[in-house]
Amino acid sequence: MTTTAKLDSARVELSPGTEAVVPLQIRNTGERVEGYQIEVLGPPAAWTTVEPALIEGLYPGTATTATVRFSPPRSWSVPAGQLDFGIRVVPFGHAEEAVTPEGVCEVLPFLDTTAELLPRSSHGRSGAKHQVALDNRGNVPVTISLTAADDGGVLDFRVRPQILTVPPGTAEFADVRVKPDGRVWRGADRTMPFIVTVAAENSSPVLLDGTHVQTATIPRWFFKALLAALALLALLVLLWFTVLKPAVVSAAESSVEDEVAAAQAAADEAQEAAAAAQQSSAGAGQAAAAAQQQVAEMQDLTENFLPPSEILAPTMQRMTVQTGPGTSASADDFVVPAGSTLRLTDLVLSNPQGDFGRLVLSQTPAGSSDAVVLFDVALENFRDNDFHFQTPIVLPAGTTLTMTVQCRLPGTPQNLTPPPGQCDDALVFSGTLATPAPAPAP
Repeated sequence: MTTTAKLDSARVELSPGTEAVVPLQIRNTGERVEGYQIEVLGPPAAWTTVEPALIEGLYPGTATTATVRFSPPRSWSVPAGQLDFGIRVVPFGHAEEAVTPEGVCEVLPFLDTTAELLPRSSHGRSGAKHQVALDNRGNVPVTISLTAADDGGVLDFRVRPQILTVPPGTAEFADVRVKPDGRVWRGADRTMPFIVTVAAENSSPVLLDGTHVQTATIPRWFFKALLAALALLALLVLLWFTVLKPAVVSAAESSVEDEVAAAQAAADEAQEAAAAAQQSSAGAGQAAAAAQQQVAEMQDLTENFLPPSEILAPTMQRMTVQTGPGTSASADDFVVPAGSTLRLTDLVLSNPQGDFGRLVLSQTPAGSSDAVVLFDVALENFRDNDFHFQTPIVLPAGTTLTMTVQCRLPGTPQNLTPPPGQCDDALVFSGTLATPAPAPAP
């Protein structure tokens, strides 16, 4: 062997987002000047560098020092645990005499979990359903417990599941169904705030504020509509007895006067024929009555069967963007499926870090390249922003929804070291997808 190499420390321990430096001693034990190429082996190679990576002109019997720098990013993609690595030192002239000192790099775990309540506000006569979105950006799985409560005790809660584990780099959802303790038959809506507590292991609980608005079972316009219907019915009855009925009777009497005499003569001649046909007509009359009854039943079935014109399915999508300062990026587009119509009722904008920049939500109609901006908001103006539309935004089939974030400066949350190096923002929209109902069989 003409070369020896040794790490000052064969074990490195550090947290993601920090840096550790280990000197590497290289000695030329041969008899001629040698040069070396240095490379990192193993999983840490993606975020480990050697300075210098090339060493030239090392004289026999002399040594030099290279610096091995470990810099794992603060990301869920770097798992916590022990990772084996090697530093291969290859002589230019004797590749077969390469040496590889080995070591272990232990990446420490870190937690970075966010939670959102979707939607923040709900409406209903007998309750509604919310969802809690849990996003784990740390490098270890997180077990989370969920509970819900309100101050007045007027709401019943059902949380499913109450305990769940979120793997690194993934998002999980839990259902929170709220139900008032009674009904509001008429009158003003009742607003009931509540809190969902999200408790993750080894971290402080997070409180999510929500509101349920209970609407009256009998709407305010019901009695006005009922009075209007009764007034219209009374007007129609009065019109029948004062105008229409006398006119009908008078027209009927005048139309039959000329035919009474001819009918009396024909009645005498038909009396004998009627007696003969009485027996046969009795059976025919029964058959005609039965057929008429069947026709009436079929008409009732036809008039009372009203097939639905469309099928409604609730839908919810989440868009996220991570981009560095001075740049812009877009999330994966959402395209309204063919044959469907998206009715957008709720939007939730999330800026948990307090980034500076802009968030733009736009739509592009099918077959067009011109985007129409729906929302253009400054990131520094909100952390969480909830929009609920009484009249939904209607997007036809083929429309493309695009979310773009222009990052001017990433936020600096308290107690987060080092601070984030890029903007990290999200948008959640929900509503219904309407598709035409299949035509009934003839």
